[in-house]
Amino acid sequence: MTVKVNNAMMRNNIFDSPAAQEFMRELKSEVLKFQRPADQVIIDEVELCSILHISKRHAADLRKEGKIRYSKDGGKLFYKLSWVLEYIDKYMVEPPTSFLNIPKLGKVPIGRS
Repeated sequence: MTVKVNNAMMRNNIFDSPAAQEFMRELKSEVLKFQRPADQVIIDEVELCSILHISKRHAADLRKEGKIRYSKDGGKLFYKLSWVLEYIDKYMVEPPTSFLNIPKLGKVPIGRS
């Protein structure tokens, strides 16, 4: 006996599974997280290290030196995304003006207009 399975029916069964529903909830949560203001997005140490491309040891050094703000509940560390952005802004390095090719304002040399 041959059973024909309708593709639409197969798709419905796949997306109706509990695992697929959980995946969809997690995906929606991640999308919504980035639609909130930075002050309302909370990340943990693993996400911090991933965002900044640093090790956990470097993150610990930043906390110890008071360079980055954090919250602690028991052994778990939390950061607001706005605090991470403040840290990045605070230690921003301006490029040398020679790389910007910005003409200096002032007197125009004789013979040029």
